Amino acid sequence: MHEPLDKTEPATRARIAAAFNGGIPHNQAIGLEVVDVSGDWVHTRLAYREAFLGDPVARLWHTSVGTTAADSSCGLAVFLALPTLEAIATLDLRMDYLRPAVAGKPLQVRASCHHITRYVAFVRAMLYQNDIDRPTAHCTAVFMRTGRQMLP
Repeated sequence: MHEPLDKTEPATRARIAAAFNGGIPHNQAIGLEVVDVSGDWVHTRLAYREAFLGDPVARLWHTSVGTTAADSSCGLAVFLALPTLEAIATLDLRMDYLRPAVAGKPLQVRASCHHITRYVAFVRAMLYQNDIDRPTAHCTAVFMRTGRQMLP
């Protein structure tokens, strides 16, 4: 078993976040950017792309793009909350869409792991564009802890 990491150290958190995000090819393909992991929240951002439109006439983002960003952001929040570098897997992810994400603006996600048990971790996330007080979606997710330790 690996020694627990000091995941309160900002440099350690940033290094883990970069490796996590960089290790997921889909995150790279869509351009998911880790903005901040220094506090209790993981903050990620997707720059706007025309390819992300689900409704080109109304100029609205496709909801699946937000779901993908939420899943990765929530996973990173869990990964940073666990005491060791342990493999995880999404068990459940619920998206409540509150308003459409509009073209021309980036989509941002703030995710926080609020409870961990021996086998699962629970996460909440808000997706928004300009104002976190006017979210485009709310996400709740549950991740399975596999117990399989990853190399540091």
